[in-house]
Amino acid sequence: MRLIQARFTNFRLLRDLTLDFSTDTGKNLIVVRAANESGKTTVLYGLQWALYGNDALPIPRRNFRMHPVNWEASEVTKVPIRVEVDFEIKIFRRSKTYDLIETIRRYRIIRSTYDRIDGAEWYPGPTNAKLFEITSEGSIPQEPPESRIKEQLPENLREVFFTDGDRALSFIDTDIDTKTKRTRVQHAIRSLLGLDVIEEARDRVKTTARGVNTRVRSLVRDNNLARISERITEISDEELELENQIKDAKQQFMSFDERLVEIEKEIEEALSKGNKEEMRKQLNNLRSDVTLIGHDLKKANITHADLLKDVFLSRELSAPMISLGLSKLDALRDQGKIPNSTIPVLEERLTSPFCICGEALNKQDKDSERRRENIKRLIDEARDSDILQGIVTELYYASLSLSMDRTIDRTWISRYEEVAALRDGLLIRSKGLGQQMRSLEVKMDQIPNTDLQILRDTKSSYKKQRDRFNEKWTLLKPDLNNLRQEQTKLISERNRLLKSQQKGDRIMAELEVAQDILTVLSNSYQRLTNEELNKVSNKMNSVFLEMIVADPDQGAIIHKAEITKQFDIIVYGPNGRQLNPNIDLNGASRRALTLAFVLALTKVSEVEAPNVIDTPLGMMEGLVKTSVLTTAIKESSQLILLLTRSEIKNCEEIIDAKAAHIITLTNPAHYPKMLVNEPPSTTGAIVKCGCNHRQECEICQRRAELD
Repeated sequence: MRLIQARFTNFRLLRDLTLDFSTDTGKNLIVVRAANESGKTTVLYGLQWALYGNDALPIPRRNFRMHPVNWEASEVTKVPIRVEVDFEIKIFRRSKTYDLIETIRRYRIIRSTYDRIDGAEWYPGPTNAKLFEITSEGSIPQEPPESRIKEQLPENLREVFFTDGDRALSFIDTDIDTKTKRTRVQHAIRSLLGLDVIEEARDRVKTTARGVNTRVRSLVRDNNLARISERITEISDEELELENQIKDAKQQFMSFDERLVEIEKEIEEALSKGNKEEMRKQLNNLRSDVTLIGHDLKKANITHADLLKDVFLSRELSAPMISLGLSKLDALRDQGKIPNSTIPVLEERLTSPFCICGEALNKQDKDSERRRENIKRLIDEARDSDILQGIVTELYYASLSLSMDRTIDRTWISRYEEVAALRDGLLIRSKGLGQQMRSLEVKMDQIPNTDLQILRDTKSSYKKQRDRFNEKWTLLKPDLNNLRQEQTKLISERNRLLKSQQKGDRIMAELEVAQDILTVLSNSYQRLTNEELNKVSNKMNSVFLEMIVADPDQGAIIHKAEITKQFDIIVYGPNGRQLNPNIDLNGASRRALTLAFVLALTKVSEVEAPNVIDTPLGMMEGLVKTSVLTTAIKESSQLILLLTRSEIKNCEEIIDAKAAHIITLTNPAHYPKMLVNEPPSTTGAIVKCGCNHRQECEICQRRAELD
């Protein structure tokens, strides 16, 4: 199978995009050049969805938004989504003279759906698929489309033919359970090498043998033989049921294990963008802090105001005028004009028996009375003439406190400095917290509405389900082994009894034929498994060492890679030491190992199929990068690489020589930060231009190597 053309309509960033591929065996490389966030992975998802349906999506369809993210709801509330893929298949048949005749047939698969938009929400619609054979007479519908596609590209091989460089480690990654990796490798090898056909044939022969065994009861009269025959039939039914349960448990285990990996990546991605939950808590804490600061600031303002009303401050501010007034009052005092003591002195004499002159002031004689009346008159005259002097006198006495020492009160100054510093500090903190709040709010607006707690709860649920199916799988295997042991003993006893029956020879012959066929099929299965597994392992090893330019004789760290009989992909270093891919292999070697496994499978099986790989040369540099590219081109029948500019760098000459088509995709949303020129369209849809890997135009010209 080879891809011819793909057309995308409203599939995420791909609003209206057509990609042409090449079927030229001389130039089997097709390069799609695109920066990050420019549609490479979307192309990979779109091709897989078209060929395999919703099961090929990275997450469940209900959570996978297919329509463009910037689609305006006012445009259409139901967004039509469609991917068409044209491909060709080689059909081989024998002529009457037994010559092998090759025929190429062309097909087109159309997969469509829609997303219904309702405000900020969207809802996925049903998915439909149609398959047509393209002939000179027109398009001929092929039914059923799904099964016809899977004949050419089995579901187990999806990750073999369509590989995401960032997720290319599914066969070796230690984050995935060992059973899942083994089963995935086993399924890929079995499907690509045609071992499923032998398994189906083996199951049919078992069904035939079961039917023959059932006839035993109707042909013989031996109750013991009939009972044994009936039990063998029961065991066959139980065996089939257990096998189906184990198969289902394995599939469920793998499914939940893969979902665990995916949801862990979702959690990591959400956390890398920011924990919205945590940010919301931080924002609430900041708001509480701002409220507390507001209360403290209010108290500080009151203290500040009280200090400004302090008598010391008033006295200091009035000091120049007070000094002038006090000097004048002091002068009046020096002149004897103040304080005004006349009236008090005279009034005091009236209570005394003698005047200040020594004369008597008692009330017993007329002279004393006259003197007293004279004092009273002087008092009245003093009151009438000395009002102003009295005011001055009161002022004098009242200002005595102001005439005290006016040395600066350091206590007040220190209190003022303290409250001023407190107010300034609170204002600065309040401003800083406000800036933090605004920054958090901006970050929260940029984070998608991902509920981490829901993701974590889902992860916990997936883990429980995975462990439950693992336990079920583990517990069922001994039951199946016990059944088979019982069956073997009963078959031996049944055969012994049949030989003593007159009608047993024919039945025995049929059972022996069935058993012989089963033996042949089982031996063939084992031989193919061992031999073909060894071939895939050896081919993977040679491709891998060639890719990473490893020569054990020259002291290379990596000496060998192999697939064990348990379907583990492992790597060995010096002295046969097993290496941990996640720790001992760098990113380039890990990607190369997976690519080597994929290419070895396709090569050994002699299946012609496309290898569509997203960012295969990431984390690679120098000789390793060019070696990986050269080896992949050599080993693949049709190699479609989705590359960034940095991946292409230093590989230009190889692409010059081997590429049949080079396509450049650009995301207009990268203007003006990354793109030099303003794009003609503002829809944000990916744009294709005619530039090759060495060219730039007004559409794709970038400001710098920002891939």
